[in-house]
Amino acid sequence: MVVGLVGLVGLVGLVGLGPSTAHADRELCGPAAKYRGATIDLDVKDADLHEVFRMLSDVGRVNVVLPDIVHGKVTMRLRRVPWDQVACTVAAVHRLAITVQGNVLLVTQRPAG
Repeated sequence: MVVGLVGLVGLVGLVGLGPSTAHADRELCGPAAKYRGATIDLDVKDADLHEVFRMLSDVGRVNVVLPDIVHGKVTMRLRRVPWDQVACTVAAVHRLAITVQGNVLLVTQRPAG
């Protein structure tokens, strides 16, 4: 299992997140976001958010962390959409933020307001 995790960490640079550096955390989603991930087709009904982000983590070959406080379900039918755009779309409809911290995507609730 450790070998698989090391392999995922090494592949993160291929999907545009870049290697782990001392740069400040940044938001994955935003008005100027450019989606470069592999395109996917996705058709799910009442899918648990944790499972959706786990699937996107596999497709995008990235590390994803979601706390238990993030919960909900999503229904969507998408064709030829970059996986990172799917992640941002799901985040938007559930009022979530996706922060890039080194080679990890941290999914959290957006502050109220």
